[in-house]
Amino acid sequence: MNELPPQQATAPQLLFCTRCHGQIDETDNYCRSCGKSLKPGRGFLFTHTGIILMACILGPFALPFVWMSKAISPLAKIIYTAVLLLVGFYLLVSLYKAFSLINNSLQMMMGDLNNLGNLSSVVNF
Repeated sequence: MNELPPQQATAPQLLFCTRCHGQIDETDNYCRSCGKSLKPGRGFLFTHTGIILMACILGPFALPFVWMSKAISPLAKIIYTAVLLLVGFYLLVSLYKAFSLINNSLQMMMGDLNNLGNLSSVVNF
């Protein structure tokens, strides 16, 4: 006679939220107590709105959030990456030009001050 051994009932494992320590279920995406996302890469910062908001604040430093996101398609990740790198490059070039302009202005001012000192010695008899 082929008798199968009786199935042993396993007690469900208790899971707890890492933020508020409230009890959660395996199938929960968010904590029922505090609302924390339980799946990495699925919070507000990983949505299109969150990525755009972070890109405005952090610029190219928002790229890790783009690539960790599970809510954004691979094509959108590539587009976000290209846009953020282009904006970052533009900002870097603009910053370099601004510092060059300031440096040139300061050198001209220092040259004018030196010329003014030379003129005063010529005017004095």
